[in-house]
Amino acid sequence: MHTTDTVIRKIFLFFSLFSCVSFVNGEEPNDSLYTFNRLIHRIEWDVIPSSIIHTNKYLSGNNDEGRIMNHAFTSRLQYALQEPPGTERAQIYKNSYQGIGLAYHNFNQQLGNPISAFLFQGARIKRFTSALSLNYEWNLGLTFGWNPYNYISNKQNMVIGSKLTAYIDADFYLNWRLSNQFDLNAGLSVTHFSNGNTTIPNAGLNVMGGRVSVAYYFNRQREIYPSAKQIPPFHKHVSYDLMAYGAWRKQGIYLQEGPVALPDTYGVVGFSFSPLYNVNHWFNAGLSLDGAYDSSSNLYVEDYIIAAGEEPNDLAHIAHPSAMKQMTLGLSTHFEFVMPYFTINAGIGHNFVNAHGELNGWYESMALKIGVTHNLFLNIGYNLYNFKTPNHLMFGLGWHFHQLRKY
Repeated sequence: MHTTDTVIRKIFLFFSLFSCVSFVNGEEPNDSLYTFNRLIHRIEWDVIPSSIIHTNKYLSGNNDEGRIMNHAFTSRLQYALQEPPGTERAQIYKNSYQGIGLAYHNFNQQLGNPISAFLFQGARIKRFTSALSLNYEWNLGLTFGWNPYNYISNKQNMVIGSKLTAYIDADFYLNWRLSNQFDLNAGLSVTHFSNGNTTIPNAGLNVMGGRVSVAYYFNRQREIYPSAKQIPPFHKHVSYDLMAYGAWRKQGIYLQEGPVALPDTYGVVGFSFSPLYNVNHWFNAGLSLDGAYDSSSNLYVEDYIIAAGEEPNDLAHIAHPSAMKQMTLGLSTHFEFVMPYFTINAGIGHNFVNAHGELNGWYESMALKIGVTHNLFLNIGYNLYNFKTPNHLMFGLGWHFHQLRKY
């Protein structure tokens, strides 16, 4: 467990470093004209009184205390950077902002009171008046400090299986501009915590609540309202993304006594090649050829003879199919929401090579692409099986070919 936590922390630090460098330097040579001091800086404090969504019997009272777990409260401190009003990027992406943050989560003694460190990005969806708008924001990071499952001391906690989990959050809120320095925000916040199937159990925790926040801005001036002609036209084109990834995961198997978690950790490697039609500044769509090798797939119990006086032990006879039978090729459809520095990618597909056993079903993916350079990107993703079963993480590097976008 210690090794897994250390690896995840290093990966997150690596992502954060590259992202912060991108915020300062930009992705194009022309962006260097806007120095760090000309960017708008923002500090925001959120409070999010929430309620736990009961997706597991443990949360609805099946625990030693008989506690129905409803209470959840989060407080966040965030620092963001934003392009000055009137710049080309600010006009195209509706004053998007991005940054880093810390959050404190208050649950109860059984779950713990963990802390999250995360990246985030948001932008305007709809302007109602010069002072009021509807905005969105997403957060992605790591949460540490849980009181996780333990066979002796916390055996009933099938929700959180590790001290470190992913933190995924989406907010929709009303933004009220009080002055050039202050904003007041209020809206809805939805959060998911999961360890990405790197340990078992991994039921995950879902929380929903109301967000209220105050933001203070440095360097923000009166906003410029661009006409449609001021937004540069977009040249539609096809680009090609090649991405390779790796991950580790836990696996379970059904035995006569029911489902059993296997003690080993299994490796996963894969790739995707995706021709994508760049429709406009914000949207891509296309197909992807996906290949993967999952060393945990289609495990089975081999036949064995029980000697006189010997106790049966199916776990000692877990067998692997050949490596070739654990490799797949699939075809998927993908849609992308494109913003500066970050792209959110969602896909759904089906295997056509080795589509048997647990590999014979639909697979779904959700990933965040982080721009390192104009062509190189990092990939943080998650893969599901048949819309519900956790599969594996997707930590990768990719390259954009024929990338004509300026940002």
